[in-house]
Amino acid sequence: MKKLFLIIAFMAAVATNAQNSGLGFNYQAVVRNANGVLLADTDVNLRVSLYPGQNASSPTWVETHSSHTDFSGCFGISVGKGERDNNSLVAEYADVNFAAVYYWMKIEILEGDSYREVSYSQLPSSPYSEVSHNAILFPAGVIVPFAGEVEQIPVGWMLCDGSQISRSEYANLYNAIGVCWGVGDGLTTFNLPDLRGLFLRGVSGDSENDPDAEDRVVLNDYGGNTGNNVGSYQGDAIRNITGTTYIGAEFGLNWQSQTTGAFSKEAFGQGNNGNSNQGIRLSFDASRVIPVGGDNRPKNAYVNYIIKY
Repeated sequence: MKKLFLIIAFMAAVATNAQNSGLGFNYQAVVRNANGVLLADTDVNLRVSLYPGQNASSPTWVETHSSHTDFSGCFGISVGKGERDNNSLVAEYADVNFAAVYYWMKIEILEGDSYREVSYSQLPSSPYSEVSHNAILFPAGVIVPFAGEVEQIPVGWMLCDGSQISRSEYANLYNAIGVCWGVGDGLTTFNLPDLRGLFLRGVSGDSENDPDAEDRVVLNDYGGNTGNNVGSYQGDAIRNITGTTYIGAEFGLNWQSQTTGAFSKEAFGQGNNGNSNQGIRLSFDASRVIPVGGDNRPKNAYVNYIIKY
C-alpha cells in the first residue's frame, strides 16, 4: 500500500467563551500518496491525539475520525467531535485543560490494520482562544493572595497547599518552578508550594538582608530547596535580648517586692547588716505589657495563596 501523508491547510477555533467549550476546533488537510498524487474522492480513517507537551509520553485526549476527501484530496474534521479512544486520560474532550500546558497534536492515518504517524506539531494559537478569558496576564508560577474560599478559586489557579501534581499535565508550571517546593514521587509528579499559615519573604540573594539565609531548610517532608534559594523555609525567631541584673544589699537595691512593666522583683532570704532580706529575685514576663501567642507575628488577616499553572 502506498504511504500517505498530510499537508495541513488550516486550523481554526470555533469557540472562545470558556476554558474548554467542548465545541472543538476545525482541522483541514490535503491527503497525498508517497508520490505526491492527490487522493481525491477517497475514504480515510484518522486518529487524533493531544499530548500535554512535546515530550509527554501519554496523550490526554485521543479520538478517531472517518472522513472522505473531495475532488482536490482535501478533508475536514472537527477535533473534539470524533469518537473517543480508550487511550484517553480524560473522560471527555471538554476536560482537556488548554490553560494548563501548550498541547501538541499527533495525526495518524490508518493503513491496513495499524496507524501511521503523519504529523506531530504544537497546536497554533487558534484553539487557545477558548481560554482567552484566562489570558497570560500572569505567567505560570505567579503566586497571589485570593480573598475567596477554596471552592471559588478561579480556573487556571490552584491552592498553595503542597499538593502533588503531574509534571506532564501541568508542564507549564513544572517548567516554571520545577521541584523547588517538593520532588513529588521523584519521577512523574512535583509539589505545589505549601503556604498555609505562612508569610512570604523575598530570596536574600547577595543582599545580606537575611543573615541566616544559609541555614534555611526544606519546607516540609516533600523535599525541595534549602539555603538561600526559593522554596526554602525558615522557622520563627526573635533577636536576642541581653542585659545585666545585680542582686544583693551590697548594690544598694530596694528590698521591697514590686512589679514594673514586664519585670517583677521579689525580696527573699536573710540580709546583711541587720536587713531582713538577703537579695531579690528578678523575673521577666512580656505578657504583662503586650499580647503574646504561640508564634511571632504582626497584625494579619487570612487569605488563600494561589498559584497560576
